[in-house]
Amino acid sequence: MAEEEDNKMDFAIALAQVLKDARANDCLARGLREVCKAVESKKAAFVIVAESCDDDKYKKCIEALCDDCGINRIKVPDSKQLGQWCGLVRTDQENNVVKVVKCSSCAVINTIPDSVADSNAFKMVIESMKKK
Repeated sequence: MAEEEDNKMDFAIALAQVLKDARANDCLARGLREVCKAVESKKAAFVIVAESCDDDKYKKCIEALCDDCGINRIKVPDSKQLGQWCGLVRTDQENNVVKVVKCSSCAVINTIPDSVADSNAFKMVIESMKKK
């Protein structure tokens, strides 16, 4: 059981790193409107959806759109954590997190640079989607 927890933790860290790199390279779509545009135009490599989203219609819309367009999706448990990974945070002068905005979905865009696509974190995320 400890190995499973370490594996999940490693995956969470890898996913956070991929989102950070995608955000830095302007390859991250956040929120329903941006994610839907990326999925419909088939520019999304994969979509991440928070299970703690308040609105079931929101989750069903994203899931149906991803299924229709053949885009993989990853579920994460907490929307605040996803918001922090996506950079929707406000920090104070000492770089401590003051406020985190919830994010229910985000998409990594296909135009991600090779330096990010060749990273171990990105490969780990892609491999986890292939297993499912």
